[in-house]
Amino acid sequence: MTAFTVQGPPHAGAVITLTAPTTGSVDTLPTGAGIGLYVVGPSSASANVTIPIPNVDGTQAVTGRNVVISTGTSALIPLPATVYGTGPVTVTWAGTLTACVCAVITIP
Repeated sequence: MTAFTVQGPPHAGAVITLTAPTTGSVDTLPTGAGIGLYVVGPSSASANVTIPIPNVDGTQAVTGRNVVISTGTSALIPLPATVYGTGPVTVTWAGTLTACVCAVITIP
């Protein structure tokens, strides 16, 4: 399990530390304005992450947002609290996670 924290590089720039995701639904991500999940997909297969969307009135079925990161591509997924609720949120990873890495970032 990884509890991701926000990495915010200064204006001069910084190296972002990328971490491998954990299969299943155990990794947690913060949410908020200007925060995003940066995912570098594996070079030989695809991976996906499902981010839960809160059920605000308790009476509806809500499907989480599933983002597929295709072979050899990267994705930047905004994580606004207005969509995903106040973090941390527990995401579900699936697919081939070998060589897949990610980080939660904000841009100053």
